[in-house]
Amino acid sequence: MRKPFAALATLAASSLVLAACAMPADDPNFNAGGSVDGTSEGGISANDAQSVVDQALVAPTSIGIDTPLAATPAPGAVIVGLSDGTEESKALDASMAAAAAALGWTYEIIEGAGTPDGAIAAFDEALAKKPAGIHIDGAYVDYLVDGLAKATTDGVPVVCTGCIVDPLDALKDTSIAGKAEVDGWGTAVASYIEVNSEQDAVLQLFAYGTGAAAQFNQGLQAALLQYCEPCSTTENLIDLADPTIIPADVLSLAMQLDPLVNWASFAPGALSATLGDALSAAGIATETVKVVGWAPTAANIQATIAGTEAAWMGFPTPVVGWRVMDQFARIIGGEEIVVGPLPAQLLTAETAGTAALDADGNFIGVSDYEAQFKALWGVK
Repeated sequence: MRKPFAALATLAASSLVLAACAMPADDPNFNAGGSVDGTSEGGISANDAQSVVDQALVAPTSIGIDTPLAATPAPGAVIVGLSDGTEESKALDASMAAAAAALGWTYEIIEGAGTPDGAIAAFDEALAKKPAGIHIDGAYVDYLVDGLAKATTDGVPVVCTGCIVDPLDALKDTSIAGKAEVDGWGTAVASYIEVNSEQDAVLQLFAYGTGAAAQFNQGLQAALLQYCEPCSTTENLIDLADPTIIPADVLSLAMQLDPLVNWASFAPGALSATLGDALSAAGIATETVKVVGWAPTAANIQATIAGTEAAWMGFPTPVVGWRVMDQFARIIGGEEIVVGPLPAQLLTAETAGTAALDADGNFIGVSDYEAQFKALWGVK
């Protein structure tokens, strides 16, 4: 059953009007000095925005880490991952399975993590397998307090991607697509909006309500807040755990409620699939709304190449999966984990056509990522 129209209106109307002095200039999660890792401090200007954009446009060449393992991992380890059933989760699972195979390991998937109860049950099932490690996503880490406590007792290490919490006890690593990095990606997209608008951005944001997607929104809004006094945003959060919330309905209603919208942001890009229908229903010309966001689909990338969508922060899902296995190799081997930036890139009409993509047109960051990891691991 779909959410009643009134309930959707309440969801879509979570609005923030931006004021220039509402955020401190030295917010440690905001960068104004040209880095997109969210770690710099300083004042903010249009020149700063252009500097951030310029750096984000550069094509990466590295997987972000370069420390070899002290020894090639012993084969036979079993890593278990929880899946919430989304296309994003399936793609990440596929990359982790490939990485595990390269190490001579096995990767097993447990479905059902798309709801609080499902995530709890899936984690318990994973623990019962007594694996060498468990991968989880930041979208549902908050549900797993009891399970993580048991993992600590059982000595099972956990790696979380897209987490905005610090590592603790069994939760050994939350650095991959972690809070500071995702904030930086939001900053880069906000900087692009600043550079390509006339202090007139009316932005509708659509995102999953937890984990990296929600944090990307925070980074984008915090940066735009400092760049642009008259700009405004309306945030529309999609709760994957609530099956009555239909993303297409939220999108359509938001556009009807905001006929002045001229920018739309999506995290991840899959949420943009019905944008054309939503704009048509609202009587808004498609060409008047510039589309940006994080984690684009192959369709988003092709639209960017064609010039019908504006800019996307590419998210290298395969590299993320291999980085997870790299962390487990270090944890299991008793080595220090290694933290480094993911090979993300701001994709525009100028850069999307030359970016590293797989055969299906999905962003992968760097084309030789498998060879780079295998060199660090000492495997062929």
